[in-house]
Amino acid sequence: MEPYQSIQAEVESLLRQKIGLNPESIGSRSILRAIKKGMRTAKKQALSDYLLGLQTSPALFESLVESVVVPETSFFRNRASFVFLRQWIAQDWPQIKLINRPLRVLSMPCSTGEEPYSIAISLLEENLSLAEFHIDAVDISAAAIAKAKSGIYSPYAFRRQTYRSDDKYFKLGMPERAVDTLGSQPRQNSAKREVPQRYYLIDSIREKITFRVGNVLESQLLADQPLYDVVFCRNLLIYFDQAARDRTMSLINRLLKPGGLLFVGHAETRLIDSNLYK
Repeated sequence: MEPYQSIQAEVESLLRQKIGLNPESIGSRSILRAIKKGMRTAKKQALSDYLLGLQTSPALFESLVESVVVPETSFFRNRASFVFLRQWIAQDWPQIKLINRPLRVLSMPCSTGEEPYSIAISLLEENLSLAEFHIDAVDISAAAIAKAKSGIYSPYAFRRQTYRSDDKYFKLGMPERAVDTLGSQPRQNSAKREVPQRYYLIDSIREKITFRVGNVLESQLLADQPLYDVVFCRNLLIYFDQAARDRTMSLINRLLKPGGLLFVGHAETRLIDSNLYK
């Protein structure tokens, strides 16, 4: 094995150990691109120096994590999940809520917020009031959480929708400082560039979600929170090795109330223990 391959293997091992990432799930080339980007940003000339920095600098490691996480999300992604949630709310929740407490929902990982906001809109569309539910949202990416808290989205965030109630939940507007698609500041001829409008989530929904940065491999994550009636943990387990999957499911089993709902991705249903879930 060449020296750089050996050090990349150590970086991949570090990612596996700290965030549970199975390098094969995103490919070594993707990880290598993230490493090279991190080296440029940190002004590290040698891979060995960069590896040492990852081992000693939480900020440098966090930067690498930001580069390798997969932020694929959109409003109402896999609409069938939200259709089923609404059916469950209509049929089962009225009996449960007789105990006179809000419905508790967890979105983990929540990425840039489209999922938890889609959950909130689904509950409102099923005639629950804002006081009748509580939603927590967790992601390992601080950048994703910051974007989620802003509640501002481009049209691309709605690409999987067949309908949208913009007048009810969003306000259309131009970004405060127009930027091009690469995120750079406008050039001299920017007046000729058509800048897409943004969708601004109304404050009552944006302020309803409690966002926090967190790692699902932390055994005490959300330990101070009451149990949840519904947990969305979709398309995360497929990126993990078996040890990380086991730790994540142990966390979910601790957080989800008996009889509660667990939403996972299509490819993840076979990974769920049929002795514990039906």
